[in-house]
Amino acid sequence: MANGALPQTLKSITATKINELSKQRVLFDQRKAEILADANAAPDLRTRAQALLHGISRLKGYPKDSLDKDDRDLDAETLDEELEDNLPSRILGRLQPEDHRNMSRFLLQSRHDSSISQTALQDRIAQLEKELRYLEIKHEHGDFYSKLVAEWLSELDGSITSPAGETNSTTGPDPTLEKVGRAEMHDQRATWESLVFTPATHVNEEAIKSYLNNLFTQTKLSQQALKDLRQSLQSFGTELASRGKWLDVSELKWVSRALLKADLLSDEKTAILKEFMRNNEVAQEVADVLNMRLASLESWTWAGDAEGIPVQMRRHLNGKYRVFMDEDLLDALMLQYLGTIWAVKLREVFETFLQSNAWKTLHEDISEEDKEMRKYFLGRNANSDSGSLNKIRKKTYSEEYFMSQLPASTDEGARLYDEDGSDLKNALDTKHSLLHLLITESIIHKHQRGEFTAVRSDFEWFGPSMPHATLLTVMKFFGVPELWMKFFVLFLEAPLKFSQDGADASIQVRKRGLPMSHTLGDCLGESVLFCMDYAVNQATEGAFLYRLHDDFWFWGTEKSCVKAWQAMEQFTEVMGLKFNEEKTGSVQMGPNTTLKESTLLPTGEIRWGFLVLDAKKERFIIDQAQVDQHIEELSRQLSSCESVFAWVQAWNSYFGRFFTNNFAKPAICFGRDHIDMAISTLGRIEQGLFRTLDGESPSGQTSGVTDHLRTVIANRFDIHDLPDGFFYYPVELGGLELLNPFIRLLAMRENIKTTPRKLLHKASLKEEKKYEAAKERFKLNGPDIWSAKQTKPFMSLEEYTRYPETFSLSLVDVYKQLTEVPSETSVALTWGFEREQNSLRQLFPEGSIQYHWGSMEPYWKWVAELYSEEMVRTYGGLAAVNREFMPLGVVKTLREGKFRWQI
Repeated sequence: MANGALPQTLKSITATKINELSKQRVLFDQRKAEILADANAAPDLRTRAQALLHGISRLKGYPKDSLDKDDRDLDAETLDEELEDNLPSRILGRLQPEDHRNMSRFLLQSRHDSSISQTALQDRIAQLEKELRYLEIKHEHGDFYSKLVAEWLSELDGSITSPAGETNSTTGPDPTLEKVGRAEMHDQRATWESLVFTPATHVNEEAIKSYLNNLFTQTKLSQQALKDLRQSLQSFGTELASRGKWLDVSELKWVSRALLKADLLSDEKTAILKEFMRNNEVAQEVADVLNMRLASLESWTWAGDAEGIPVQMRRHLNGKYRVFMDEDLLDALMLQYLGTIWAVKLREVFETFLQSNAWKTLHEDISEEDKEMRKYFLGRNANSDSGSLNKIRKKTYSEEYFMSQLPASTDEGARLYDEDGSDLKNALDTKHSLLHLLITESIIHKHQRGEFTAVRSDFEWFGPSMPHATLLTVMKFFGVPELWMKFFVLFLEAPLKFSQDGADASIQVRKRGLPMSHTLGDCLGESVLFCMDYAVNQATEGAFLYRLHDDFWFWGTEKSCVKAWQAMEQFTEVMGLKFNEEKTGSVQMGPNTTLKESTLLPTGEIRWGFLVLDAKKERFIIDQAQVDQHIEELSRQLSSCESVFAWVQAWNSYFGRFFTNNFAKPAICFGRDHIDMAISTLGRIEQGLFRTLDGESPSGQTSGVTDHLRTVIANRFDIHDLPDGFFYYPVELGGLELLNPFIRLLAMRENIKTTPRKLLHKASLKEEKKYEAAKERFKLNGPDIWSAKQTKPFMSLEEYTRYPETFSLSLVDVYKQLTEVPSETSVALTWGFEREQNSLRQLFPEGSIQYHWGSMEPYWKWVAELYSEEMVRTYGGLAAVNREFMPLGVVKTLREGKFRWQI
């Protein structure tokens, strides 16, 4: 979150709440002193216990109790009501209302019944004194929590100081950070500028046209599919341009959601847009202005054309910088609207083309003789391939990888290549699924054919280097009307200037490349890449190029991979693009290969995230050297955080998500070894990180994340002996909500209970069992072809299983199982935790840890049970503080902001 008005506003809100909480604390301390004074003045243990019980019940807002009062006491019920009314109601402590009620009954009994011993009264007094201490701790924790939030807000608005008024030294900025970051940034900026502001001179438009004509007009079927595609786009473009009214408030809302999702806007413009959407009258005004702009689209130009559109560089966790435009908000909304509409249409026409007869389908070559034999022995429907492995492959490809960058509907909005949010299936899940698919295919191919080959690549600086002539030639080839071609040119040729260069920044017009995080840019890029998808399909007789934006993978036999790679090379040369050598490679594996890569295939490694595909081990392994570089970077980023909450946010993003995401999500095909490798690496990262940050103790032990934060908090806030649960419990219960990636990995590890080899063996046994059943049916019923003159001996097992990728449902089952992500095992609910959980029913009915066990995620069940005993010992319950004692709304607002990494 950047500096701006929002942190200042939230800081003011937090200060107001802290002031109110201070008043409550003074009032609490006053009542506590009165309670203890009454108790200390009591003549006997029973009276002391009664004084404590009565005072604590009032503090907690429980109903007044008349069980142990005489008539004069009852008449005095109204005394001190004004004081009571100023106290917060329902302060959560260890004792529940029923505990108070029962204790009152027992104390009344003790007045008359001598069986209630002095020891029993002492026990009740100890309980009540501990309860009073728990209530005090909640006030103290609320005060501490508010200071943590205030510190975070001070960091965001640039005014942070430590409680003593000095600069924080424990987690202060690393003096090398700016130097290292800026060196990388300047290098990448120089490359970006050399591409974007220099026209592509190596592109031949006539060669592109010739290539496309040869590709799309090879057969009458492909000619017809192309004709249908062109007619659809021409009609759409013409009708879109002639609209009388473009969008209303309801449509503006999905446009706004899509734009916010794209993460293009600055924090200030994000806040403005959210404010627009809260007020329907303001939203209507915005819609009216956009409609006027859209009605005069032929004369549209970028707002601030003369001054140039500011651009800024943002650092991502992988170390790469990307350049984002900070355009006028209304322009951004208009472009998001048009981009989404065009994206949905282009996806529709390309999917129609995919399902046409022009697109070749993957199939096994089954001879007519074998087809007749199968019908004779197995029945007239024996050659049906419904539900076959090849059909599953086509379905998976079309639903998850074909045109995956383009939304299927306007409600879906933008699709992000680097998205790792909480959508039903986000971009990161799709990337991980691709890796699962690759390893699954390698297992199946080696089992069926004894060998497997894979190729992976992407384009070097694809977004910034894309020649405009390539984009426009492809769109024109597909029949986009001239009006929209002119608009695309204006969109592409934006006047840009770097914000960091100040007021005197030079303005340069984009001559190459696509604007970052613009759906309209995705439309143009995906249209070009669709041609490569089709080229590979045609060259390989129906195989699939699995592609996520410009990151593409192909696998199968060596022969098929060579054909695919040659098709990609031809496409790349014609379109004026260049392969990224660092991400281009091939792997061959299996007993039937020489493990020497073909001279016709790229010779680099196949990598993704921190993983490298090892041909000998035939699986992905973690590149530990690459991990080491990111340990250093994480140390720099954490050292730049000047508040505890910012440190936690950085830790969660980097250690909690980035590392595990780049180890890839576990799957059955990966096996337990992959999870063990990830767990071991995470442990090494934590040890290495805190050896750097804290050094080794005299005993040679390295501290962990909780030890480190305890030290920071003790030094900065003089708060000591915090339980482990405070660091991992959710914010609504007064915790910091540190993420622990070990838990999810261990929870999934338990559900990997078999190996790929065993699954394939079971599938073979199933096929053999089906074969024997079919053989018995044939013996009983004879052939299903009545014209047959004599019965032949039943087909052999080898003949029955000859075409498994067409006919074997058992193989389909294995394929599906291998690609599955193991579910997370939930820890068992213990009796002790269940009792504490019930106390959350009234005050914390919803949240990560709540009163209803079945509604909690496996991760939170694990965290809740793991740390519950220490939380209860420290705070008297699972909640460290009452919800009203901390600025929870401010915390949640700040956590919604996109974390910006230090450059």
